[in-house]
Amino acid sequence: MKKFVLAAAIASTLFLAGCSDKVDESTITNVVQTSQYEQPNLGITAKTTPFEVKNLKITKVLLDTKTDYKAEVSYDLVANKSLDEFKTSMKALAAKPKAPATDTAADTTTDDMSSALHTLKNNLAAEVMVVAFSAKYGDFKAGQTVDTVNETVSMQKVNDQWVKD
Repeated sequence: MKKFVLAAAIASTLFLAGCSDKVDESTITNVVQTSQYEQPNLGITAKTTPFEVKNLKITKVLLDTKTDYKAEVSYDLVANKSLDEFKTSMKALAAKPKAPATDTAADTTTDDMSSALHTLKNNLAAEVMVVAFSAKYGDFKAGQTVDTVNETVSMQKVNDQWVKD
């Protein structure tokens, strides 16, 4: 029960941070993390991403309205797993077969071809992400600050949530 209450409290805090009218460092951190270091279509989610945005600081606010926000920020990009751990998790993700069609009358040849293409796409995406991160950050280790980023972040409020512009 305590785990459920804690999970609910964390979820509501994150939800409220994304829905707040006031943009702060926590809101920008969440937006930057999800928009730049998570790629759900490639299988890189909050659970599998090798990086975490930490120590974000707003250095200069350039625009602040009810629906638009732009600021110069700096933050540390910290590896939360090593390159080897990321590579292993991406290979495991790529190895997961596509769920079969729910239509029992579906042609099994089509299902086999679709599954093979799905596996090929996942394997290629996994290898590309591993090579890209390796080329950019080297053989990073868990806990290592791989970069200090200075950038301008532009956001818009869409459906009561701040999203990267």
